[in-house]
Amino acid sequence: MPYTLGIDVGASRAAAAITRLDGPHRGAPHPVSPVSADPGPFVGRIGDDVPIVLGNRQHNAHELMATGIDRIVEQVAAHHGDRPVRVTVTHPSTWGPYRIDLLREALSRVGLGDSVLVPEPLAAATAAAARHRIDGPAPVAVYDIGGSSVTATLLRPSPGGFEIIGRSETAEHPAGADFDDELVALVTAGRPDPGAAAWDDLQQLRQECVQAKHTLSVAPEAVVPPLQVRVTRAEFEELIRPLLHQGVDVLLRALSNAGLTPERLGAVVLVGGSARIPLVRQVLGERLRRPVLVDGAPEATIAAGAALMASRSLPEPVNPVAETVIMAKITDETVVLFPMNDPDAFDDEPATEEPPARPPVETEPPQLVPAKPALAAAPRGRRRRRKASRRGLVIGVIFLLLVVACAYLVLQYFSTPLGGGL
Repeated sequence: MPYTLGIDVGASRAAAAITRLDGPHRGAPHPVSPVSADPGPFVGRIGDDVPIVLGNRQHNAHELMATGIDRIVEQVAAHHGDRPVRVTVTHPSTWGPYRIDLLREALSRVGLGDSVLVPEPLAAATAAAARHRIDGPAPVAVYDIGGSSVTATLLRPSPGGFEIIGRSETAEHPAGADFDDELVALVTAGRPDPGAAAWDDLQQLRQECVQAKHTLSVAPEAVVPPLQVRVTRAEFEELIRPLLHQGVDVLLRALSNAGLTPERLGAVVLVGGSARIPLVRQVLGERLRRPVLVDGAPEATIAAGAALMASRSLPEPVNPVAETVIMAKITDETVVLFPMNDPDAFDDEPATEEPPARPPVETEPPQLVPAKPALAAAPRGRRRRRKASRRGLVIGVIFLLLVVACAYLVLQYFSTPLGGGL
């Protein structure tokens, strides 16, 4: 089944999502979990001339990141049985052309040269617009609170989707790692410092605190083993509330740099793994007084938007089902639809077909009596004119005879003597 793949490589984790191009779930992005390959630690080193030593070899950060992305593609392809039609990879909005070109060239060397690179906030806004109603020309803010940094970016709607306004505002604190530190400090409060010898135990304890943080996002309390310390959500929120207000200040700085106020925003799109914490959304809403949009899996929102952008960049597929409408005179308002599963079934037939030749038939012409030629009837108007002319001729002749007779009688009267004959 064809699909497109979106990959978001964060500093602390990588996320992937696919968008199917056919079937009942066509066009809807779905997160791919889990993603075993994680090239995130190399994101911050892209463009750094100092090589990274792994084993006995030196590598550039962009090469290692491209290798990790290729492993994600292979992992998804193995699960779905085929490679994606198109791959879209996100990058931080603070990257310039130099670092983008480095990653693009590295991806080309691992066979992903046709991949599309898009900024993370652009993919996040695209995913939010597909799931939520974002109307009007008002700008939106993408607030990305990840594991190692917080980034605020402003975007405005455009005919092609969104465009970034100005530059993103970013800060290393607060972030998910800071919340983990606060939870570790709460759990170990009042206990003696184990020292460097217990490093492995501290690392395990930190992982347990990270898991407890995730649990507190959906439950009122959590227990942190192996110390078996019970932590409530209220205690955890009290610890991180000051940090969250610092994060909102980052977004306010981005608004100030763009000459905007919170009232001008249409919405705030909340993404990142730490966006699962309910208090993050609450503090944003209280400070900005604007709608805050967050998905059920905010850590995969950017990857979902990237997969959606990849599917939209493809040409429109040709619909394999043609539909012919035949008007049948069954009732006055009857339309019978006949779907044709193969519209090219008749492509080989000529457009117009000559009728088949009829067999010759020998026939004798019938004996017909010749008809007498019919007299052509004169037009009615012409007959009337002829009668009128004949009548006028007769009257004229009679009038002439009368005139001659009268003239003769007058001549006879004057030629006779007055007294003769008496």
